[in-house]
Amino acid sequence: MSSIPLDFSMPRLAEAVERLSAEQVDALPFGAILLDPTGAVVRYSNTERQQSGFPHAVEGRLFFTEIAPCMNTPSVKGRIERAMAAGLLDIEFEHIGDFTDPSRSLFVRIQSAAGGGYWIFINRDPSGM
Repeated sequence: MSSIPLDFSMPRLAEAVERLSAEQVDALPFGAILLDPTGAVVRYSNTERQQSGFPHAVEGRLFFTEIAPCMNTPSVKGRIERAMAAGLLDIEFEHIGDFTDPSRSLFVRIQSAAGGGYWIFINRDPSGM
């Protein structure tokens, strides 16, 4: 896949992902979503499409209202907004709920993107962490 060893739990994951080609991002074993500063989807990896069960075109749509309103909560979106206001967007947490299974545990990491906005990485396989 890549000469860059990538692991969901590695420090500065967003920086490593940004050095990959689009094809390499699509081949990651976990979901990768890039949002612009307004929360619109810039990139939605093929892995995320397949694992989430949400295959629709999402680029340009608002993530928290049109794609994943279940994450438009104080514990997810509110946490992101608080971290951004503090100037440090590097958070991780467990979130319960997926498009195909509302009781599924998701491991989420959110980090700032180089050009503004931020990455949301979603791991549905705890053994892959």
